[in-house]
Amino acid sequence: MKTFNPSLRSFVIPGMLFLSSCCCTRDVIVAPKPKPAPAPVVVVPPAPAPAPAPVPVPVPVPVPVVVPEPAPVIVPPPAPVVEPQQQPPAPTPVVPRILGDIFFDFDKSQIRKDAISHLQEVADWMKANPTKEVSIEAHADAKGTSEYNRALGLRRANAAKNYLVKLGVDPALLKAVSYGKEKPFVTGNSDDILAQNRRIHFVTE
Repeated sequence: MKTFNPSLRSFVIPGMLFLSSCCCTRDVIVAPKPKPAPAPVVVVPPAPAPAPAPVPVPVPVPVPVVVPEPAPVIVPPPAPVVEPQQQPPAPTPVVPRILGDIFFDFDKSQIRKDAISHLQEVADWMKANPTKEVSIEAHADAKGTSEYNRALGLRRANAAKNYLVKLGVDPALLKAVSYGKEKPFVTGNSDDILAQNRRIHFVTE
C-alpha cells in the first residue's frame, strides 16, 4: 500500500470533506444548542437565629447590713458597803449605889445619935443628884415574928425618911421598904450578929 505524501494529505482530506458536504441532500439537522446548565442551586443555609439577647441579670441591691449598736453596758453601782452593825454594848448591869447603913437599938425605931452624921451625908448626896431616887430598906433581927419585924422595920424606914425630909430632901425621891427579918445581913444568934441586922440600908440606882 502506497503511502500518501504527507504534504498531499493536507489537501486531500479537506477536499473530500467539502465534496461530501455538497453532495449530501439530507436536511442538515442542526443540533439544538444545549440548554445551559441550570445554575447550581446554592442552598444558603438559614442564617443562624440571632442569639437571644442576654437577659440582664438583676444585680441584687446590696442590703445594707445594719449592725445593731451594742446595748449599753449598764454597770450597776457598787453595792453599798454595809458596815457590820455594831452590836450595841450589853447594858451595864445596874449596880445599886450603896449609901451606907444606920443602926437601931433592939426593938426601937428612934434615930440614934451616931446615925445623924450619916443621914446628913445621904441628904447632901441626894441634893447633888436631884433626879436620883433612894430606897430606904429596913431590916430587923431574928427575934420576934415576921409580921412584927416587918412592922418594926417600916417604922424605922419612915423615921429615916422623915429625918431626910427635914434636911431638905424631896420626899418623892424617897421610898420606904421593910423586909423584917427575911433578909439578914449576917446569920447567927449572938448579940453582935443580931445588932448588925437591926439596920437601915440606903440604896440608889
